[in-house]
Amino acid sequence: MLRHYEERKEADDMNNQTRKITEGAMMCAIVGLVLFINRQLGNMLEYFMYWVLTFPILVYTAKYGVRNALVPSVSMLLLSFMISSPTTIFYLFSCIVVGLVYGGGVRKGWKNGTLLVFSGIFTFFSYLVTTVLLAAVFGYDPAEDIELVKTILELMNIHSGIDLMKTVTIIVVLVAVLMSVLQTMCIHMIGNILLSRLHIRVHPMNNILSIRAPKWNGWLILVIWVLFYSGNVLKLNQEASTILLGAYLVCKVYAIACGAMCIMGLLVLLRKRAFVFLLMIAVFVPYVQDVIAVIGIADILFLLRDKMKRGVINGSFGKF
Repeated sequence: MLRHYEERKEADDMNNQTRKITEGAMMCAIVGLVLFINRQLGNMLEYFMYWVLTFPILVYTAKYGVRNALVPSVSMLLLSFMISSPTTIFYLFSCIVVGLVYGGGVRKGWKNGTLLVFSGIFTFFSYLVTTVLLAAVFGYDPAEDIELVKTILELMNIHSGIDLMKTVTIIVVLVAVLMSVLQTMCIHMIGNILLSRLHIRVHPMNNILSIRAPKWNGWLILVIWVLFYSGNVLKLNQEASTILLGAYLVCKVYAIACGAMCIMGLLVLLRKRAFVFLLMIAVFVPYVQDVIAVIGIADILFLLRDKMKRGVINGSFGKF
């Protein structure tokens, strides 16, 4: 009986090892296919959504652990040396690091907040290297950034005298932070769905009505907006104006995000999901985004999404 049990255990271990090797080879093949398509498209994928390379190693790590995931990780990097450019290799390396961290955290039972923080840190470091430290290598031109900043300021009706070079530096860093947050959220949401479909245990995500910001954030945004629009009256110097501009842009993006989530929650409750796509376009339209930002501040201060949630529980929007 004992011998039969040992033989059965040895066979299960062998099958498990075979499964690890097979799935590791499949993940490498998926990454290789994406790298090949990216090469054929002139590296187009890496400019728009290189973070999709995170998911193969993320799934494998969540299923088998970091130690077992190191072998396919190295294999993916070696494969990239044969069919990819140096910039693509760096992008793949950053994706592998994020995938190992996120997948390892899932396997250890980390909470969603912890997963987001650690993934966001490594993602931000990747953006910092590609857009600031090694900008020339990755094809970023400071002169083009200055022209882009001028265009953005004109669209936002900002004509005050500011130091463009300092403003560009601040905006580049802020964009890196914003893109890191967006990429981390995309990885988290898609990764959570993938792992759930594969029956890998994950912590459930909060629905859009349960996510809310502290009230003091809304008051802080209002104070910064008032200071910014009172810049001509306050007679601030260039450095103070540049810092205030950076704070204003951060607050505006934050308010637009809160407003978009509030409107999105309302559209979902009203079963108008087709308009969500139009909402994503509207956040980039001048003046319309200001309206969305105001809705975002109202959502923070007056807890609009909480009222929507209570309306759903009570069965009527009249219960707001």
